[in-house]
Amino acid sequence: MAKHASNPAGVEQQVTASDLVRHFGIWQDRATRAPVYILHRGRPRLVLTSLDVMDALCAPHTARPVNGSHLKTLLEAVGDMIILLGQDNNVVGASRGARGYFGEMVDNGAPLAGLCAVGDEALHAAVLRVTGSGLPETIECRSPRFPDRLLAFSINSGPSGCVLQVQDATALEELQHWRDRHESIFRAVEAAGGAAAIVNLRGRIDYASHRVTVLTGATVEALTAARIVSLVAVGDRSKLGDAFEAAIDQRSPQSLEASLLVGGAALRRVAIGLAPLLSAGHVVGVTVIINAAES
Repeated sequence: MAKHASNPAGVEQQVTASDLVRHFGIWQDRATRAPVYILHRGRPRLVLTSLDVMDALCAPHTARPVNGSHLKTLLEAVGDMIILLGQDNNVVGASRGARGYFGEMVDNGAPLAGLCAVGDEALHAAVLRVTGSGLPETIECRSPRFPDRLLAFSINSGPSGCVLQVQDATALEELQHWRDRHESIFRAVEAAGGAAAIVNLRGRIDYASHRVTVLTGATVEALTAARIVSLVAVGDRSKLGDAFEAAIDQRSPQSLEASLLVGGAALRRVAIGLAPLLSAGHVVGVTVIINAAES
C-alpha cells in the first residue's frame, strides 16, 4: 500500500470534544497558532481557529484581489491544507500545506477535478451544492496521488467561491486506531496497579491516567502541564530528568526507582519506566509508566 511519507496535516492539532472541554485553555492557546480540528467518531467535524484567520479567509475581497500579497502571506504561513476556489470552481489560492501535497494540481487556474482521483465526481457535485445552498458539507474522495487513501474535504461557501479544508481521512482512521490501542494499554496498566502519563518534549504532562491522580493525590487540573520531575522527591529529580532525556536522545526505554510525592509531602517508593513516543519516525514525547516498587 502506498503511504504518504510526510506527517498528515494537522495531526498534532486534533482533539476530541471531551478532551477539548477538559483542557480548553491548552487547546485555545494552540488554536491561536494553527487551526485545531475537533473530532467526532475519529473524523474532523469542527474547527477552532483564531478570529484573524477566519476574517482573512471569509471577509469579502471585492476591494482586494484574491491573489493579493496579504492573502499570499497568510496562505504561505498555513501548514494545513486549504484551497480557495473562484466562482468558476478553479483554484485561485492554496496554502503551503496544500501545495506540498497536491503540487501543480493547486496552481492558480487548475481545475477542481485534479483534487481527487480520476473519475471521482463527488467533490465537484458537493461544491456545486455548497455554492447553491451556502450550507457547508464534508465529503470523502480518493486521493489523486494515492488512490488507496481517502481525503476528507470540508467545503464552505465564500463571497467569491469556496474554501476547501483537506485532511488525509485514512491517516485519521489510523490515528484513531493508534489512540484506541494505546487507551487499551493504559487501562491494562491501571488494572495491574500502575499509572500512565504522556509527557511532551518540554517535560510537561500532556495526559495523565486516573491512576496518576490516585497515586499522587493531585487533581487532573494540577497534573495537566505540570513537569514530570515535580512528581518525585527533590533528590530524585535529576535522575528522572536524565532518564527522560536519555529516552529521547537514545530512543530507548529507561527505568529507575524514585520516591513519589503523595499529597505534596509523603513519599512512596515507585518504579518508573519511560519509552520514547514516535510519530512518523520522529520522537514527539515520552510515555511514562509508574508502579509501586517491590518491597
